[in-house]
Amino acid sequence: MTDSLETTNTSELQSWMRERIAFYLDQPAETIDPDTELAHYGMNSVYAVSLLGDLENKLGIEIDYMAATWGYPTINKLVEYLEGLRAAESSAD
Repeated sequence: MTDSLETTNTSELQSWMRERIAFYLDQPAETIDPDTELAHYGMNSVYAVSLLGDLENKLGIEIDYMAATWGYPTINKLVEYLEGLRAAESSAD
């Protein structure tokens, strides 16, 4: 089930991403700093692609995997990117 773009705010998205990353890395979400590069925690490309697929399913938007993986290395940077996608999606309606 996807959340509508309007019902998932930035804080909720950040929190959800921390939980999901913690799940993939098998560590407590509290240890994931949203401003630390995900590679620092051992987040490899397999986990990154899985996370992006989860985000696409959750938000119902298409994500450019290459841009997201290389251009937005932290949770906060990735959230900014996703907010831009949401804005573009909203303005296209």
